[in-house]
Amino acid sequence: MSSAQNRIQKSMENIQSTETMKQNTLRYLEAQRTGQSRVVFWQKPNAALRYAMAVVCIFLLAGTGGYSVYCSPVSYISIDVNPSIELAVNRFDRVVSATGYNADAQDVLQHVPLKNISYMQALDRLLQDAYYSRYLNRDSQLVVTVVSDHSDAMLEQIHANDSFQALDALTYSSDTACMKEAHQHEMSFGKYRAFLELSQYDADITVEDCHGMSMGEIQSRIKTCQGHNRKNAADGDSDKGHHSGHSSTHGHH
Repeated sequence: MSSAQNRIQKSMENIQSTETMKQNTLRYLEAQRTGQSRVVFWQKPNAALRYAMAVVCIFLLAGTGGYSVYCSPVSYISIDVNPSIELAVNRFDRVVSATGYNADAQDVLQHVPLKNISYMQALDRLLQDAYYSRYLNRDSQLVVTVVSDHSDAMLEQIHANDSFQALDALTYSSDTACMKEAHQHEMSFGKYRAFLELSQYDADITVEDCHGMSMGEIQSRIKTCQGHNRKNAADGDSDKGHHSGHSSTHGHH
């Protein structure tokens, strides 16, 4: 089969059509390649052949463009534990690429195929896979971050996933600017968002530090810093209250 026929066949796999339509079209192409179509074409074509020829024209006109639309991501999902995996999702909610941003993630992707299924199927497959589940223990923290124009709807679907709920996971939304910065540092945008949050509390933390930390460790540091901030704020309020009372008493005296 020629490369042109291969491209058309791949395009057909991504377009909903009957099996009969596909077979008729491919038979016509094969006949054309062997020279049989010359004889058939100048004879009165039957309905099946006319139908197949029409389908070929449609695929030739729209197949390349349709395949380009299918492969173009419009949303992104970062799934981070220690493995950091990013899914690129097209307008049909199908995963068109899966990228691992550390060695653990790349290892997982060799064992768990996630492409050409819906992002919810991909998430469910990942969380239920025994190989990936090795990273999901009581000390770990699963974080899912979404970049999309409809991130609220996507996060709502993710929250409804039973496996996701059982893991007490965290979800966030982010933006393309954060994603571009993350990729410049060779980091998933979900982990980079966590780094930015931690850096608000700890000015000494660096991207390189977070590269070597799991999401559980980063989230633990964030909670610790938040706890210190709350304690300092409470102590400050207490000192203010005590100082205010003293001043009032002194004034009254």
